[in-house]
Parts: sequence; C-alpha cells; structure tokens
Amino acid sequence: MAEEPRTLADLDPSLLGPEHTAFFLDFDGTLADFRDDPAAVVLPERERHTLAALAKAADGAVAIISGRPIADIDRMLDPLELPVAGVHGLERRNAGGEVFRTALPEAPLAAARARFQAMARLHPGLLIEEKPGSVALHFRRRPELEPQCLEIASSIVETHMELRMLHGKMVIEFKAGSATKADAIAAFLKEEPFRGRHPFFAGDDSTDEDAFNKILKLKGVSMKIGPGATIAAYRAADIDAFREWLAALTQQYNRTERSTAARA
Repeated sequence: MAEEPRTLADLDPSLLGPEHTAFFLDFDGTLADFRDDPAAVVLPERERHTLAALAKAADGAVAIISGRPIADIDRMLDPLELPVAGVHGLERRNAGGEVFRTALPEAPLAAARARFQAMARLHPGLLIEEKPGSVALHFRRRPELEPQCLEIASSIVETHMELRMLHGKMVIEFKAGSATKADAIAAFLKEEPFRGRHPFFAGDDSTDEDAFNKILKLKGVSMKIGPGATIAAYRAADIDAFREWLAALTQQYNRTERSTAARA
C-alpha cells in the first residue's frame, strides 16, 4: 500500500528553486474551481497573476497539463499565454508556439458520442463535452446516475477497445489515441526552457495519476490536491490551500529576486 502523502508544510521550498524547476500544473480542481458546466469555469484573477509571476521567475518553464483543449485554456488565461498540453496529452503547444496533435480514428469516437447523447436525452442534467479527439459525459448535476453512466461506458469499452476510458470526478471520458499527461510532460522536458530541470506536477484527479507516476520516476516533486488515494509525494488539503501555497511560493521568489537585485 502506498504511503500517505506528506503535507504542504513538509515541502521544503528550496526543492523548488525557480532556476532549476519545471512547473507543470493541472487546471480544473487545481487552479480553477469546478462548476456543474465546464464552460462556466473561470480562472480567478489572482491565479492568473500568480501564473504570470511564476513563469517570469522560472524563465518560462511553466506549462498547463489539462484534460481541456488548448483553446479553452488560452481563453481562460488570456492575455497570458503559456505552453499547454490539452485533452490529456492528445494536443500540445510548446514554448515556441509549435502545436503537435495526434492523428486519431474518428469512427469509434463518433460511436461513443452517439451512446452518450442517447443517454443524455433520457436524463436531463447530464452534460456532454466534446473536445478534439475526446468526448466526456458529466454527471455532476445527476450524481445518482453514476452507476448507469458507468454501465454505458463499460459497454462502449467492450465494443471499441481502441478507445481509452478516463473516470474522473463526476465525469467519464473517452479519448482516442494513447497519449497521456505523462507523455506530454516527458515531451516538454526534452525542450527549452524545461530541459535539464527537475519537474513539479500538481493535479487533483485520478486522471493525473499517470503523471504522478512519471514524476516519481524522474525523481521530481508531485502534489495531489484534495482527498483520495494517490501515489503523489505531497498533498494539499484542497484547492484553496494549494492556490495560497503557490501564491506564497511565487511571492517568495519575487522577494528573493528584489533582494538580489538590490545587492547587485
């Protein structure tokens, strides 16, 4: 059985020096609060400022690693633009602005979409989210329907084994292709400005466990936001605790930079 993650108070900030750390951050549930409708999610202004300051301190080595499409992340970060991996690694934009997308089979995804749409018509409150190479069924408004949603999802898996099912917080998602968040982090670490740095990744969901495992193998720092079983090394009690911690860490970087400049 995995050890219980250590607390935020146990994490030595010196392990995350901005000059040698590559910061990778999930979005929903990590930086932005959940909403019943994913389209209604907004990033608080303070978090946008924190990300901008963090990117400046780390010389641009900050990337968002999300289940959302890149376009969604750009819309919510605007005017800030960061490197992003979207749809759980199916698409990625590096620090130079180059975009990589995985070629995907459409037929099995269309079949899964049709099954989800049929269920949503029968049960008001279910919400379908379509992304490039992925389709998700959200049941946050109808949590009592989770067993039925899982039953439908299992039948899709049996028929279309080329699809990968992701069961997250009040959502079931099918994506084509085998790319993962872990793959996206590995790709970023081969490029500037991430190359040669120690990785840090924070995420809140079971869909982040592959990335936590990658960070563990790379001897980086991993952080789980909120409750739940995890292999992450550290845990923040909830999203507010993590955002406060990240803001304080960034402010510490800024104070150190100002102090160094004053002595120069």
